[in-house]
Amino acid sequence: MLACAALALLGTATAAQARTAKADKDGRPNILVVMTDDQAKADVDHMPNVRRLLARQGTTFADAVDSFPLCCPARATFITGQYAHNHGVLGNFWPYGWYGMKHRENILPAWLQQAGYRTALIGKWLNGYGARDAHGEVPTGFTTWRGLLDVSAYDYFNFVMNSDGRLKSWGDPDFARKLVQFANIEVSPTTPGGGVGPIFAKLAGVFGPAPYTYWGAERAQDYSPDVTGKVTEGLVRAERRSKKPFFIWWSPAAPHREDVSTTLMGRKGRDPRPAPRYAKTSSRYRLPRGPSFNEADVSDKPANIQTKAPRLTEAQIHQLQLDYEGRIGSLRAVDDHVAKLVKVLKTTHQLENTIIVFVSDNGWLQGEHRIPGDKFLPYEQSLRVPLILRGPGIPKGETIHGQVSNVDFAATLLDAASAKAGRPQDGVSLMPTIRDPRRRPDRAIEIEAPHELLDASIPQNGWDRPYKGVRTDRYTYVVYRDTGDEELYDRRKDPDELRSVDADPAYAKVKAHLKARLARLDTCKGRSCDVKP
Repeated sequence: MLACAALALLGTATAAQARTAKADKDGRPNILVVMTDDQAKADVDHMPNVRRLLARQGTTFADAVDSFPLCCPARATFITGQYAHNHGVLGNFWPYGWYGMKHRENILPAWLQQAGYRTALIGKWLNGYGARDAHGEVPTGFTTWRGLLDVSAYDYFNFVMNSDGRLKSWGDPDFARKLVQFANIEVSPTTPGGGVGPIFAKLAGVFGPAPYTYWGAERAQDYSPDVTGKVTEGLVRAERRSKKPFFIWWSPAAPHREDVSTTLMGRKGRDPRPAPRYAKTSSRYRLPRGPSFNEADVSDKPANIQTKAPRLTEAQIHQLQLDYEGRIGSLRAVDDHVAKLVKVLKTTHQLENTIIVFVSDNGWLQGEHRIPGDKFLPYEQSLRVPLILRGPGIPKGETIHGQVSNVDFAATLLDAASAKAGRPQDGVSLMPTIRDPRRRPDRAIEIEAPHELLDASIPQNGWDRPYKGVRTDRYTYVVYRDTGDEELYDRRKDPDELRSVDADPAYAKVKAHLKARLARLDTCKGRSCDVKP
């Protein structure tokens, strides 16, 4: 019935007519996914093409949240339709990451390919990719593969791409290859309790001893979001004569930090670097400072915030401002290519039969609750992501309120493509909701970070401690594994999460109710994840 509903929603006859006359396609929609990396929901305000060409021509979900706001677990959820406790990716690095995922061949691109779609990935894949097999691995399910090797994927001017099994470098090829070599640390165990020692030892072994004064080439033509954007445009253009529909996933690095060259090697300035054409104008973007920015009183917060997140210094706030300039400057490049992709689709007569999805893998904290740039934590800026869809049968200029989750994204695309999942789906299709917002799934969502960020004690992110919780349209409840600390926020009364009411007797029944919901969600699988709020 879902498949029938999807075909009715998308308008089979209209879709077939929208395809290129010379391409005898089957009437199902093309799917183009644009997934940014670490983008805060509010950053869309600075992307005029996304707002004009996607939001105004499509439907926006105002409250889309990540079940685990961390790169690799979030992306694993996108390609499986499952919570992290089911797909097994509980972190970015060893023993998790791409190589720690259960049944890596049983993923969304493979299901779409089996249903007759031509599939492609351009840009970042899952964390650790290429660190174990830099030369040969092309993940199952892709007709075309243009994956960036870690950790060069985070350098905006020096990186290595696996192009259907052949490697190509941009920028300084030697520096880019060293970044890939250094990535081995993502797929190897560090000494328990060893702190940053093994990381810096590996860094020195690859790049030489500190201090570092060289961070690779910096040429405008090598800017990563532009390079991957142009590759994507070429692939979309080439599909105009294909007899099959396409699933193309463009995954630019923006606006993720450049990690190695900045955090570890000490390059100063904006992180990330903006697109060179936006280097001057980026300074006009001002870092948001809402009520929770550099929060004055965190006595209601768990011990990991109270002890590991002191008030931000002026130097940290200045760096956050620089980083914000770079982040928006990088997203402006993505925004440019959104306009170009729409133009390519239009000129090749594919636009009216293409669903375009704009989303981020997770959100981003930038000064809220004293956090000087991070995700992982269960606060709103970290959990919430932009989610916009445009395409056949999708209402124009509409906004759907109330929470949905990234566990729903795979089911939604499968529904649109009349394809079947190879795993139990913890989420549901949002296509019926798009057609009628009253059909939005009414459920509680689990939020979970079951494991430490790293397997060793890393002081930079000491506030990132394991937790699990539940989120509803109104409440967020969290319990931390190591300490038993709890947080409970009534977001209707306290949208900035300034006062946890976990100890307030007036909320005792609410907390007990949410605890019971969490107990069910924490072991749920498939249909059992439909837990009422």
